[in-house]
Amino acid sequence: MFENDYTINGKHATYLKFLAKKNSRDDDSPDNPKAARLFERYIDVYMNAAVFGLLYSRTAKRDSTSDDRARVYADAFATERENCVFLYRMVMLLDKTTELTPEERVDRAFRYDTQPEKAEEFKKNMDLFHDYVRGGIEVMYEQFTDGCQTQDDYLSKTYEVMTTFKKELEGISYADELAKLIR
Repeated sequence: MFENDYTINGKHATYLKFLAKKNSRDDDSPDNPKAARLFERYIDVYMNAAVFGLLYSRTAKRDSTSDDRARVYADAFATERENCVFLYRMVMLLDKTTELTPEERVDRAFRYDTQPEKAEEFKKNMDLFHDYVRGGIEVMYEQFTDGCQTQDDYLSKTYEVMTTFKKELEGISYADELAKLIR
């Protein structure tokens, strides 16, 4: 899990590049409208997107409307492996797109990735996780770029989005959700 490169295609790649500093090589001017530069690395966008996708219950299938590609490299996953595994397990526990018993949720979050006989289920779970990542990339792109033209606009918008995000997180009791699972 999180040991190989992962390629994001289509509009999601375009959005990811827009949100990451890595893409800013194209034009280093501070008002480059082609790069918001809100995140340092692609892996940072990827991990935050998993959270945004889950919080906003947004999933998205692979997009093939353009040939754009962005790759999160295995070395980035190696650096952030613990965080990615944590996010994967959180998504598997709290996902509302499937009707599962608490025991099934725990199994898919903590067991399927280690059991060879569950390889097909694990692949489906990783696909679901990546659906949340792509959905989260869409949410972040929409929220962080609405009405922005300059780097100052992006920074102001980021503060606004994160303040709203914090309030929404405080309003959701994931602890209660997790407590239900272990009862």
